[in-house]
Parts: sequence; structure tokens; C-alpha cells
Amino acid sequence: MSEHGRRQRHRTVDRVAWILEAAARAPGGVTVAELARTVKAPASSVQDLVNGLVATGFLLEQHRRFRLGPAPHVLNLIAGRVVPRISQAELGELSRVAGTPVLLTVRVGLDAVYLARGGEDEIPRLVPLADRHMARPLLRTAAGRLLLAFTDEAERRGLLDELARHDPEAVTEFRSALPAIRASRISRSEGLADPEVSALAIPVTDGPVVTGALALIHERRGRSERLRLDRAAARLLAHIQEGRM
Repeated sequence: MSEHGRRQRHRTVDRVAWILEAAARAPGGVTVAELARTVKAPASSVQDLVNGLVATGFLLEQHRRFRLGPAPHVLNLIAGRVVPRISQAELGELSRVAGTPVLLTVRVGLDAVYLARGGEDEIPRLVPLADRHMARPLLRTAAGRLLLAFTDEAERRGLLDELARHDPEAVTEFRSALPAIRASRISRSEGLADPEVSALAIPVTDGPVVTGALALIHERRGRSERLRLDRAAARLLAHIQEGRM
């Protein structure tokens, strides 16, 4: 792919990713037949992929069921701090300081994924999204927009080209908002993913690199919620800068 070209999906890579996610979401493991239904592929093809993933440690087999192996964790260790490291206790403290629920979020391809949450369950319908680490569209969440804004420029262009195929209006709006997001290091969502939710996101960093985002959420009732989130973000940023996490 050229620097400005669109990134193409690859069927085999997609199937491997779906297999790994299915195995990760099944505490008791999954069978080849179950995986074949998930990826909509012949069982023989899935068996070949599973055999390779077991051989390289990405899957473990027990009683003909497959679960996630240690290889993904080892790769994270080799790479260093790829995923933001904020403990549950720290997230609870951040939520207390902000006065709102807080969601720790990372970008996975074209999606934003919640890793963990802190604070009270003020919006119960969002709890399963966080606890099950469900994927959310990047351009429809405050955290996703922030993470996309701080993605490497060449990669961001490719991602936006891909996103434009499905949601051109959202891409146009994001491109217009991009300079302000990068300048302020704050991103907002006023009902983009849920018409009844306001959200604001600030970056989680490892040195100069943005590795994740903290999303602050509140029920959307009007301008007062925006001001409340602004104040919550200011408190949270001051708390983080003082190193009191």
C-alpha cells in the first residue's frame, strides 16, 4: 500500500482475529465447529488456522476446546507498555476526582474498545459495553475521536479513507474538528453514539505517546452537562499532572 492508499482487509487475517476474539470471550473455550460458524468458513479451513495458532501459542487446546494462549501477552511484554496501565483502584480514584464515571479506552483497528471502568454505574446500559469490552465506532465516541486524532498521520489518513466508505459525513465532520482536538487534547461526543449520553475524553500518555483515553460520561440534558464535564476534565487533568494517580 502506498503511504496515501487505503488499507485493504485480508480475509485470512480477519478470520484469525475473529478466532482469537471468540476464544478470548469464551472462558470454557470454543470448538472448531463453533469457530467455523463465527467466521462463516468451512470447518476444515478453520481447523488449519487453529492448528497454526496452537503451534505458535496463540491458542491452547484442552478436550478439543480452544482458549486464548499466552502469546498475545508475551508480545505485549516484549513491546513494553503498549496498553495503558491504570489499576482498578486508580480508576476508582480518578472517577472520584472527576465526579463522573470514567472509562479507560484504547483503539483497536477502526473501533474504540473499553478496557475498564471506574465509578458508579450512573448509566446502567453502558455497563455491559465496558465490562464485555465491546467495540464501538471510532467516530461515534469521544474516546475514539481522541485516539484517532493522535494516531500517526499516515495511518490516520488510511483509517479515514476506510471509514469514509461507511460514514462519509462523520469523516468530514471529524476532519473539520481535528485541529481543535489536537490543540486542546480534548474530544467530545454529544449524543453521537447514544442520544442520551454526553462524553468528553482526555489522553492517557506514555511519555509523548498517547496510548489510550479516559472517557468521562454523563446523562445528556443540555448545556449544564457540557459545563459539568468541562469542570470534571479540568479536575482530572490537574490531578494527573500532579502525579497523584
